[in-house]
Amino acid sequence: MNEKWEEICFLLSENIKREISESEFEQNVIQALRVLNWKEFTGDIQIRPSFQFGASNRMMPDLVINSAEKKNLFVIEIKQPNIPLTTNFQQQLFSYMRHLRLQYGILIGQSIQVFYDGDLTEHDDPVLLETIQINTEDNKGKIFVELFTKDNFSFEKLHAFTQNSLKKINRRTDQKILINKILSEEYKTTILELIKQDFLNEYDAELIDNAFKEISINISGNQRIEIQNFKPTNNNWETSDSNQSRDNTKYSLNGNGKRLAKNRFVLELVRQYLKNKPSSFSTLKNLFKDEYQGSTGVINEVAYVQTKYANKSDKRHFTANDEILESSDGVKFVVSTQWGKHNISEIVALAKREGFQVDEI
Repeated sequence: MNEKWEEICFLLSENIKREISESEFEQNVIQALRVLNWKEFTGDIQIRPSFQFGASNRMMPDLVINSAEKKNLFVIEIKQPNIPLTTNFQQQLFSYMRHLRLQYGILIGQSIQVFYDGDLTEHDDPVLLETIQINTEDNKGKIFVELFTKDNFSFEKLHAFTQNSLKKINRRTDQKILINKILSEEYKTTILELIKQDFLNEYDAELIDNAFKEISINISGNQRIEIQNFKPTNNNWETSDSNQSRDNTKYSLNGNGKRLAKNRFVLELVRQYLKNKPSSFSTLKNLFKDEYQGSTGVINEVAYVQTKYANKSDKRHFTANDEILESSDGVKFVVSTQWGKHNISEIVALAKREGFQVDEI
């Protein structure tokens, strides 16, 4: 076992009081970072630095790790080790990652969680790459030490680790999709046809069909797996199920003859609505409801999008200068690009309710 990892386990797990406070645990984390050769003395560690964002807001992450050139490398958020690492804690870390434009963040408490936010993944939120239990038996601790020791630290190595982790995550997702297909009602027909083909050399088709009427076939899993896996493709959302054919329907607004893709249609609809009925941003938000789009929302403030997708080259919204809109109360906002056949119908219905002529082409 790696000696550095053993010492980190001693500092973060074996040698701490059960009810240790967060501030006390922070000192242990700083000691653990020294094991990895990051030192406050040499300017590697910023402890609760204060960063301004917006006109008057400030944030204070627990630790920010710097390069020798004083460039921020990754951020660490610390929680008491006697409480679970919740999604609220993760969201707090995500906020720091985005505002500081950092691709990597680490959450340390009961375990160590490593998160990534960047173009290697299409997820809106940072992705959990690895959870490492703080004990000497967890072999992933050795990998953590190799990646985050100061002398070895490089984004090239981290990106290679990230790509490998994402492949494992995607493989687990693909497995769930396959299991759901096998367990689906539709696949029962395929199974029956395979059985029928197997017996046709020995029995006639009618006899086999009559036998099927007297029996039932059931395939059951150890647990039911629910999965909705959508991925963005060319600014349209499609399901990952290969049986779902892509919908290339175009739309025309108010008979202008322009053939608009779904996302461009939504942008033009919002633009024309704002031109005909100048409205406050809150009014527009209530009209173009978030749930019509899904996870992204139909419209969002520019500042929100710039922060949420700080580490992404694809901002999931129309962000060119001539695509940014402004409400009657002076709020600059943008329209989501994430539209497909599964979510465009609500917007088409809304447009018609508001008196727009919509034609499918």
